[in-house]
Amino acid sequence: MEPAEWNNLIDALNELDTRVVGGQASFTGDGSTTVFNIPHGLGETPLVAIVGKGATALPDIDYWTADSVNISVVFKTPPPSGADVRIWWIAVKMPSSPSA
Repeated sequence: MEPAEWNNLIDALNELDTRVVGGQASFTGDGSTTVFNIPHGLGETPLVAIVGKGATALPDIDYWTADSVNISVVFKTPPPSGADVRIWWIAVKMPSSPSA
């Protein structure tokens, strides 16, 4: 999927439901950092999150975790110093319970 297509998809999902957020996070590698934190803005831990590399020549993603503030993406090895570290992400929070 091309960046413009990804942005259009995220915009459409955001218009449909504010429980879905996403985008592209950009960082610069320093040759030693393996963990990159992406603030998702949901105010609670996402029910589902998906991440992927948005730039070529990056090391593989080892795993990710999420809490009420960030999605933390952990690379198997640190991206090189000066590397363009772009990460595509999407997060979905739990639907609100209907009131009785």
